[in-house]
Amino acid sequence: MRLALRGGNPLERAALRANLVPTPAAEAWGGVAMSGVLVAAVRTGIVARLAGAPAPAAQIAADLGLAPSPTRLLLDCLVSTGHVRRGRDGSLRLARRNRRWLDPASEIGVARFVNACGDYFDWWRDLDRLLVAGTPVEHHDRPPEDPYWRRYILGQLDLARLSAAEVARRLDLPAGARSVLDVGGGHGWYAAMLCRAHPGLTATVLDLPGSARVGRDVIEAAGLSHLVSFLEGDARQAEFPPDQDAVLCFNLLHHLTEAEIPALFARAHAALNPGGTLAILDAFAEPARARTDAAATHLALFVRLTSGSTVHRPDQLTAWLHAAGFTPPRRVRTARIPGLALYQAGKRR
Repeated sequence: MRLALRGGNPLERAALRANLVPTPAAEAWGGVAMSGVLVAAVRTGIVARLAGAPAPAAQIAADLGLAPSPTRLLLDCLVSTGHVRRGRDGSLRLARRNRRWLDPASEIGVARFVNACGDYFDWWRDLDRLLVAGTPVEHHDRPPEDPYWRRYILGQLDLARLSAAEVARRLDLPAGARSVLDVGGGHGWYAAMLCRAHPGLTATVLDLPGSARVGRDVIEAAGLSHLVSFLEGDARQAEFPPDQDAVLCFNLLHHLTEAEIPALFARAHAALNPGGTLAILDAFAEPARARTDAAATHLALFVRLTSGSTVHRPDQLTAWLHAAGFTPPRRVRTARIPGLALYQAGKRR
């Protein structure tokens, strides 16, 4: 985020340290500029072209049918931020460090998540509306056929692929578990990896129609439809199918208000078989960093902007689970889920 704040010479660096430079202006301009460059590079196919083979800017523009001059300028921006390297002959290639994250062929790539971030520009622009009227974006209200759903769910899938296998290994399921309900599971990847890790287990993903439509395509393309099926419904209101050995609530609670979560947990409790388990993966407002960590504070505001909710506290989670009839939640240690916490609680009665 410090694109516009780097002093180019000792005098400029001294001015920055002495607070003689209007850094808020640079931050407002530089942040959106960096995001816009990355999103455009993915959406126009520039990133995919660079991942394929080195080429000069003119060739890249010609191959993709893009205007040469702005394409060259955008590529210069990518070089300046280290995403792209320029060879001695002038050819450009995706930087080795970024190939694992931006190459569309990478199994851990996040290019589709970058693409989905382009939808956020309008949301942040209207942040003043939230401040004045308290009105969130409510992006989950879009019709099922809106192309937004594919951008959103495939972007979330990119992030889920980074941690789903580890989550599946670390979750404790009841012996002989046969069924799992993934509430708000979207792409279904967490449920699919859990089923792969536990032979005999099948999953049902409950989510909104637009999300479920994309999730079915994802699971079918992966050849996993025999393990994961989809049920359309709103997690805030839908009745959960019974006889579940596990219920997953991943990246869901921050979309729900404090008034909606107790009812959700009560329905999860009713759907679980004796000895069943509830697993929760989400961002939580850790007391030690809730108001001092830049990423945590911006995420809390983003959640309020997009869902009208907030990032909840771990002590709230414990109280809600106790009231619904679950054991105290146990935090599961994970290595590849920065900013998120994985909890597990058993059905108490």
